[in-house]
Amino acid sequence: MLCVDLLGKVVSTYRCSYKLRGVVIGETYNTFLIFTGSRVATVPKSVCRFFIHDDGLLVNGIYLVGYRDVRLFNCGKF
Repeated sequence: MLCVDLLGKVVSTYRCSYKLRGVVIGETYNTFLIFTGSRVATVPKSVCRFFIHDDGLLVNGIYLVGYRDVRLFNCGKF
C-alpha cells in the first residue's frame, strides 16, 4: 500500500498501453479517471505506472489498487 493521493494531480502513464497525460479527476477500486483535455479516459491502475508531475514521482499502479479513502485512512491522512 502506498500513501499517495493522485486526485487533482497531473499525471502521465508510463510502461502502459494507455499513452496519455492529464489530470486525475476520479478513481474507482481498479481504475483512474483521467481528463486529457478533450475526453475522460479510464485507465487501469494495476497495469500502468504513473508519473506525478507535481511531485516528480513515478509510482507503480499495482500499489494504488484499492479505494482511495481506505488507502489514505490507513496511512493516517484522514
